[in-house]
Amino acid sequence: MSRPAGPGGMFAAFAIAPAFAAALAVGGLIGHLQLTDPAASEVALSEYASMAVSVWISALMFAYPAALVIFAPLWLILRGMRLWGGFTALLAGGVAGLVAMIAYLYRIYGADLELELTGGIPLGDLPLAESLFSLALPLIGAAAGAIGGLVFSSLERAGR
Repeated sequence: MSRPAGPGGMFAAFAIAPAFAAALAVGGLIGHLQLTDPAASEVALSEYASMAVSVWISALMFAYPAALVIFAPLWLILRGMRLWGGFTALLAGGVAGLVAMIAYLYRIYGADLELELTGGIPLGDLPLAESLFSLALPLIGAAAGAIGGLVFSSLERAGR
């Protein structure tokens, strides 16, 4: 039986999946900025290229620690318990992505994170639709992490 030609195994999975998830999160951040900020919507999307690279490098500083500290232990625990079958990487990636995005946003906004995300209004005072919209950035992190978990799972399986 021949080995696959592409990258595979645990090392490739831990090297590629967090970087991929961080790139997705940066794309989501730029998309969110384009949709919500009137001044940003006037800037051509091509002008975001250099900013995207620097934000991606910053995001890597949160993606890799989240992969090691949150994703790996949670994935191993869920996999060892044989819970949720193939969804272990998806679930662990979503949790790691959420925590990484919240840590990244906390670095930017500090203690005013909630008020910055909600436009200065306490989260509990917002209607449900507006509160979900204000939580878009953490949800983008969770989605990017979940997709990164799926990439991890496919790369890890390819190395077996």
